[in-house]
Amino acid sequence: MPKFVLLAAASLLAMGAATTSHAGDDKIRLVGGCPDILGRPDCPSAPPPAPLPPPGGYPQGAQPGQCFAQVRTPASYETYAEQAVVSAAHVEKRFVAAQYEWSERPVLISPERLVRHVTPATYRTVTETVVVQPAGVRERVIAPVYETVTEQVIVHPARTEWRRTFVGPDGVIPPGARVEPTGEIVCLVEVPAQYATVTRQVVREPGRSVQIPVPAVTQTVTRQVIDQPEHVEIEQIPAQYGSEKVRRLVRPAHAERVSVPPVYETRMRQRMVSPGGLEWRQVDCDAKGAPISPPS
Repeated sequence: MPKFVLLAAASLLAMGAATTSHAGDDKIRLVGGCPDILGRPDCPSAPPPAPLPPPGGYPQGAQPGQCFAQVRTPASYETYAEQAVVSAAHVEKRFVAAQYEWSERPVLISPERLVRHVTPATYRTVTETVVVQPAGVRERVIAPVYETVTEQVIVHPARTEWRRTFVGPDGVIPPGARVEPTGEIVCLVEVPAQYATVTRQVVREPGRSVQIPVPAVTQTVTRQVIDQPEHVEIEQIPAQYGSEKVRRLVRPAHAERVSVPPVYETRMRQRMVSPGGLEWRQVDCDAKGAPISPPS
């Protein structure tokens, strides 16, 4: 709807309010020489009633012949940045892998040892009389005299044992027997001792020895004797070491709790700077004061 139409409607509402304010006054008054009955302002020559001023008043500093229209201005906004929380601060449980490091350590290549250097002995030849067999006593042994004897020996001593049998057709159970649930009869019987004939030798005359003197026996022999004994030198060889790389555990695998800070992001938002309102704007009008074009 054009803004000047709104202005005209506001004027008519003001006229109606002025007429209503005089309800109850039944006197007739003359307006410009035309009788005006209150409540019926239909005199052709009577000027229209003055409209009530709009809220806020009319524009200040207006000149005759100027026309104004009230225009509603939109609200104005501005864009601003705002920090928004994407994820709140929290505590996470994270797995930390084990940490290793490489280092070198000495290793034994060959242990310390002793080496024997042997210088062999030297010999020389000598001739001498040696006793081949020294004088002594020869012992003559007289063997013992044996005789053969025969005797009986016990192979198995007398004993008792349990023997099993079955109950006969007559059902007679021997005295002292024990009957098993299977129908077997167990009888305790006496087994006589068993003997064997053994032939062995016994000493009738024990053996003895007789000592007989024996003279010494000598002999001239040539033999080698040690001129210089064997000589042994011991050399000590120290141990030899090398190095090898080893992997050592520095920190075992474990779980730890990590505090994660909050994450923010910048979001663009709008806020109202000034609300919309009504303001007066000048419009073109003709000689009678009617607006020609609506306000832009």
